[in-house]
Amino acid sequence: MKLTEFFMKRPTLFWSLAVFMLVAGILAFVQMPKLEDPAVAVKQAMVIVPYPGASAHQVELEVAQVMEDELRNLPDVKKVKSECQGGMAMLTVEFHMTVLLKDLEQHFDLLRRKVNDLRQKLPQGCYDPVVVDDMMDVYGIFYAFTGEGYTYPELYQYARMMRRELMNVKGVKRVNIVGNRDEVINIILPKDKIARNGILPVQIMTALQGAGKTIQAGDYQTESDRLQIRVGESIRDEEDIRQLLIGTFDGKQVRLGDVAQIERTYSEPQRNGFFVNGKPALAICLAMESNAIVPDVGAAVDAKLAEVMKTMPAGMETEKIFFQPDKVNEAINSFMVNLVESVAIVILVLIFTMGFRSGVIIGFGLILTIAVSFPILLVCGTTLQRISLGAFIVAMGMLVDNAIVIMDGILIDKQRGLGPKTYLYRIGRNTALPLLGATAIAASTFLSVYLSPDSAGEYARDLFLVLCVSLLASWVLALIQVPICAKSWLPLREKQQGKPAEVLNSPVHRFIRRTIGTLINHRKLTLGIAGIVLAVCIFGMTKVKNLFFPDFDYRQFVIEYYLPSQSSPDQVRHDLLEISDWLRENPEVERVAASMGSAPAHYCLVRPMTSGGDCYGELMVDCADYATVVEILPKIRDELRARYPDAYIRMRKYNFSIDTSHTVEVEFSGPDPAVLRQLSRQAEDIMRQCPYADPYSVQNNWKPAGKSLVADYVRANALRSGIERSDVGNALLVATDGMPVGVLTDQDQTVLINLMVRNTDGSRITDLNDIPVWSMMNLRLTDEDLQGVLTGSKNASDIQDRLFRSVPLSSVSKPVRMDWEEDVIYRVNGRRAIEAECDPNTDLYEGTPAKVKASIQKKIEAIPLPEGYQMRWTGEDELRGDAIANLMKFVPLTIFLILIILLLLFNSWKKVILILICFPFVFCGITPALLLFRQPFTFMAIIGMMGLIGMMVKNAIVLVDEINRLQTEEKRDPYYAVVEATVSRVRPVLMASLTTIVGMIPLVGDPMYGSMAVTIMGGLTIGTIITLILLPLFYTALFHVKKANNVN
Repeated sequence: MKLTEFFMKRPTLFWSLAVFMLVAGILAFVQMPKLEDPAVAVKQAMVIVPYPGASAHQVELEVAQVMEDELRNLPDVKKVKSECQGGMAMLTVEFHMTVLLKDLEQHFDLLRRKVNDLRQKLPQGCYDPVVVDDMMDVYGIFYAFTGEGYTYPELYQYARMMRRELMNVKGVKRVNIVGNRDEVINIILPKDKIARNGILPVQIMTALQGAGKTIQAGDYQTESDRLQIRVGESIRDEEDIRQLLIGTFDGKQVRLGDVAQIERTYSEPQRNGFFVNGKPALAICLAMESNAIVPDVGAAVDAKLAEVMKTMPAGMETEKIFFQPDKVNEAINSFMVNLVESVAIVILVLIFTMGFRSGVIIGFGLILTIAVSFPILLVCGTTLQRISLGAFIVAMGMLVDNAIVIMDGILIDKQRGLGPKTYLYRIGRNTALPLLGATAIAASTFLSVYLSPDSAGEYARDLFLVLCVSLLASWVLALIQVPICAKSWLPLREKQQGKPAEVLNSPVHRFIRRTIGTLINHRKLTLGIAGIVLAVCIFGMTKVKNLFFPDFDYRQFVIEYYLPSQSSPDQVRHDLLEISDWLRENPEVERVAASMGSAPAHYCLVRPMTSGGDCYGELMVDCADYATVVEILPKIRDELRARYPDAYIRMRKYNFSIDTSHTVEVEFSGPDPAVLRQLSRQAEDIMRQCPYADPYSVQNNWKPAGKSLVADYVRANALRSGIERSDVGNALLVATDGMPVGVLTDQDQTVLINLMVRNTDGSRITDLNDIPVWSMMNLRLTDEDLQGVLTGSKNASDIQDRLFRSVPLSSVSKPVRMDWEEDVIYRVNGRRAIEAECDPNTDLYEGTPAKVKASIQKKIEAIPLPEGYQMRWTGEDELRGDAIANLMKFVPLTIFLILIILLLLFNSWKKVILILICFPFVFCGITPALLLFRQPFTFMAIIGMMGLIGMMVKNAIVLVDEINRLQTEEKRDPYYAVVEATVSRVRPVLMASLTTIVGMIPLVGDPMYGSMAVTIMGGLTIGTIITLILLPLFYTALFHVKKANNVN
């Protein structure tokens, strides 16, 4: 080729470029953003609408239904899910995965505008909706901040100082402080003192609001300046509240502290909290910029934190709970070791099979290929993580394929006695285009992964970029670097040149020649046996374990702890701390971090997420290594379930399936909650009978109907006392949790001011029917009262007591009664929906989501559905189905490209069909390999199987091209051409396959790539046999080739 000749005449230019490629590769490797996993955009946002006092049913009717219809009309919205609970609606808006990342912010902006417009349609009493659109941020640096003997306010004060310093670190995007316990100021009025001294609770509320708010007082114009006027004396702390003067109706002034107890304390019950090894702590979570080099940011944060901690009081400490920079370093270092091992193994195999110098030449080209790929990938925006580095290892064998073919051709031509000007160029001229076509096909087989729009495709997208860049680089270098190094490092001529007939006449070549001849003579029998073996192996795939994505090998696992609905948060805290103490007694456990209410943050891409709640808590348990996690997790699970029978306890390892609460879910949707519960119960019963499911895990996502207390307002009775319905609500609120009557800003912390009514001894009022109800509207003087005051027959204080008295709740409402209602109502796209869900029994090898679904699918789908009701499968099955469907959607494009390239190379449909007909036989290697290594058939294994297509096509193209060359250029007999082409391609095909197989060895033990490695190793082993045996047989069958009489 001209390109080869150009550089052969300019060796200095080539060696200079080689050095430049090595240096550029090192620099690009250092500068590339480094992550543990590829960044996957969460293309959804959440809208939270507080509606205090409303039941779940009210929230559904008055908030969810109003917002759903409007939100679903936004462009590119795939799904709107609503969770309606008492006092709040949470709507999750999920956009189609086809929305580009650069357009996502525009969609979020449209969502914010739509929500803002909808505020007018919400009922009175609803707070303004809040849009949460930062769900894609991963808080990969997560510290616990503890201080023995320090209060929450003291810890929070120093945590804020820490946050200010950490925000100055380059690469840090956001710092959140989680786990602080809310403070409140309680104003406690004794029940028997309400309306004494002429004071009503409403007056206290009015006085606090007036004293606490900022008042606009205008500006004052002087001759030269315009000065803003402020009104001072606003309340600053609880002492100011105690000293607050309140005017009575008889003109007196009363100090609030004289008639009420004022205390600053923690909000009760505690709904959110964070604990490390049983001690209260604050979680300090940092999110990094998308283009940050994570290890560098981690080192800078560590250094800044060490500097800040020197200024902290004694006893305050920080501890890493989850530190992504360490995970990134571990992942990259591990894969770099695997990459170096893979390169070393491939080079050693080449040295032993092709000779020392030939092996070194190909190995040097491999190193150059990897080096030159890094700067190109950096320009393409690729990051360095487990997928991109793993792609190099997957491509390892393919990267030397081209060089092996060129090197083998040079060696054979040298043995035949051809001169340097011939053997250095001839093989390149003959095979450049076929090798380019084969390389393009090998890269295009991963095109569907790159084009897949879902999360799984986005996660694995770098596979295509790395393979495409590195394979094309290997083709160019094979045509340039191999001939140049061969000229410099190999002797110009063989010491003992062989005759052409002796070049391919070793014992191995003679054995292949005899075997091919024998099989061609028994072609029908051979193809029949091959077909039977293929059928058996395809059936055998049904026995292979199926998984979407395997668990990640983190040395940490999560325990999710759910108490029954309406359980006290205090009980959650008690149990979490008790479990934490018990776990720390286990010598295999290094640390336990507990969180109440929800997860502290989305600190990891593959972190299982939950909606949380007052009855929820979780524990993050650290062990020495992943093997320990696998060993102790079942024991801890069984023990905790026995210790806490009233709780629902679920153990979760880190997995890519984070969008589902359970791995097997079936959704029923329709109008009537009772019917939905009945349908779910039928599905749950079927799940419990499944031998592969964990019966304990079977449940539905609707909580049991909860108890509530109802005070039925009697308007006729209430109006006699001037009591309105809202007055009853206020009275109940102050008698229970307390009614917010104002806020106090303490530095950057907001402290809520609560008004409470209690018994004289400070205890809660237990008989709700006896709580005092009051009203500002009860100011009515009768004519008799007025005359009595004027004549002096009635005491003014007696009339005042009657005017401002409170009345018991029982006088304005019916007796408080118990009622049952839905605690949570779920809706999907405007319809009520319930999910029956379960997990597989992980103690069984066959316990997988796919196996569970296959076992129960027919029975569940046979459940009769009333008119207007629907059923569909969700959970991991939906994610897996979507991922495979999106992958398969672009397979026709891949096949089209393969067909076009093959037709351009051979201009014959028969030869194209010849190559394609060999593809199914890869199952003859995949099935036994997966069963032997007990590896699951995962999403990555599917990608590996697609990659096998490219590898087999590459080998097949080289062989078919050689058959054509022998017939057209050397005018050989077709039978001779088939046999001799197969014999001549034994070494390059075997070497290409062997280097790919041994290059995969470091990945066999990797949780993510293990199934892919085994798939490729097994498939390629049989694929090589197919190329060398079945393909020649298919060729002779398609082209009716028979053995000539003069051929031995």
